Amino acid sequence: MYKTQPIREKECSEKHTTIRRELGIISNESGISSTFSEIDELSDQCRYKDCTHTVEAGCAVLEALERGEISGERYENFLKLYKESKYNEMSYVEKRQKDKKWGKFFNSAMKEIKNRKDSYK
Repeated sequence: MYKTQPIREKECSEKHTTIRRELGIISNESGISSTFSEIDELSDQCRYKDCTHTVEAGCAVLEALERGEISGERYENFLKLYKESKYNEMSYVEKRQKDKKWGKFFNSAMKEIKNRKDSYK
């Protein structure tokens, strides 16, 4: 529940203003580690120190997922928070570069689709 400022008698409007702000995750790896402690413990057993727990051979987290020791839903939640945390750690310039790369990829894909449609005519 959000705390709100009282309604102003003078304006007789029924607007409430909040006095609290919600923020996304800003580099909260320690919180992620404690929330997903079983994944954090397994990550120490991964073959690579910088393992992303997504595609690497020798990833202890992926192996535990395959064995059913970690639920798929819990693993997906971990990945979402981990990716959000990593994204928020990026600098403004890095985010802009990533956005530009995505824009170029999207535009080239749209051109390719258009070219394919035109070749069928």
